[in-house]
Amino acid sequence: MKTKSITIAGKLRSQFYQLPLEKGSRVLSLAVLDQIANGWHNTFSVGKKPEPLAIQSRSFDQGLVTVQVKLGEEEARVYIGVEYDHLLVSCSLDTDESYLGHYAYLTLRAMMRSGYCDFQEYYWPASFALGNKRSGYVDVVKKPGGFAITLKKKFSGLFRPGDDLPDVTERVVVPRERLSGKHDTARLAPVSIGYCFANTDLQHFNSNHYPFLVPYVFAATAYLKTVKSFKRFVFNPHDVEGISLSPQQEELNSICFAMKPLAAIRFSANVHLPETAAKTNAVNDANQLVLFKFWNKALPLLMQQRFTHYFYTYGLRNVTGKPVMRDMKLVEFSMEVPVLSFVLKDEGDYYELQLKLKVKGKSLHFNSDKPGLFLVCDRVKPYLWYLLEAEMDYKLVWFFSKVNFRVQVPKGYYRDFFEGFVEGVEKWYEVKRG
Repeated sequence: MKTKSITIAGKLRSQFYQLPLEKGSRVLSLAVLDQIANGWHNTFSVGKKPEPLAIQSRSFDQGLVTVQVKLGEEEARVYIGVEYDHLLVSCSLDTDESYLGHYAYLTLRAMMRSGYCDFQEYYWPASFALGNKRSGYVDVVKKPGGFAITLKKKFSGLFRPGDDLPDVTERVVVPRERLSGKHDTARLAPVSIGYCFANTDLQHFNSNHYPFLVPYVFAATAYLKTVKSFKRFVFNPHDVEGISLSPQQEELNSICFAMKPLAAIRFSANVHLPETAAKTNAVNDANQLVLFKFWNKALPLLMQQRFTHYFYTYGLRNVTGKPVMRDMKLVEFSMEVPVLSFVLKDEGDYYELQLKLKVKGKSLHFNSDKPGLFLVCDRVKPYLWYLLEAEMDYKLVWFFSKVNFRVQVPKGYYRDFFEGFVEGVEKWYEVKRG
């Protein structure tokens, strides 16, 4: 991306000293900083205990962090701009494009913890118009000791170069079992079995899990019309001894038993080691896909059950023992296939890509309160769930569900960093331009 010609403290922004960031991140390491500073080691005392620099204040203006510092009796202002793969650094006293000054070096050192500093929170490319202190995309709120940068409500899906995007290289439809012959409904008895859609928020880190099915034993009311009480969740064949099961329920139970071990999300012990995170993510992705295939096998069997419920678990640790009546909500499932499409709008300074949903040609509205990963429901009918058709489908829905189903991309970097994604999407889905 091109650097804007903004003058700060009498210097062009293009004359700021450039420091390389770790590949694929906005992280500056102490090793890189010291390696560069070694060229001026007589001034910096690189490798020794840094001088006691005091950071007095921080502010954010025109996309640059301004750090007010004091060393002894002398004060200075250090300016830091975060770009895609490098930092722009300057100082009110001694830094230019060819020399990283003493105050800039000590300020960056003071900002580091455990040998590095992640500048991602200050990374807002193309978010500030030239000469305009306010941004159309973010709000900067002063607070004790510094400031907070938050997205404006309208731009909750603002994309920045380097942000993760779903893979759109190949869409493989998972074969779905179909209902065979007459749609037979399972017979009920005073004590019988039903099936629960166990779901939670994947963004929370409290024993999260992917959506899965778990059977339960319940006692029916008179005339077997409703559930009087829940007895227990079912995790193995012993939990349903003495209960008459249909062949379909036997098959559905075996699918449910295979789902639960795959549902737990794995986490990296050290998120800062890319190789460890990559291995963990690979395991999670593989488990997701196997679970998704199980859902496709389970769906036609699920359609034949008299009682199906939804349970928002708040974590896998709560799927145990006896279901709580108030937490179990009646739901239905549909064999209809939901179809995804997109709308790309030109909004002047930025483009907005919206994700849309249709079932049998009718437009539905995603229910953002209940993201179900493999399954989606309509805001108007949140009790009726549809199973998506391909791994790419649920990855796209999960990505867009986190940003209210629309992504904004400033035109300053749309072509270089986002246009390829739109072209990839267009190979598999309808993209309307408006």
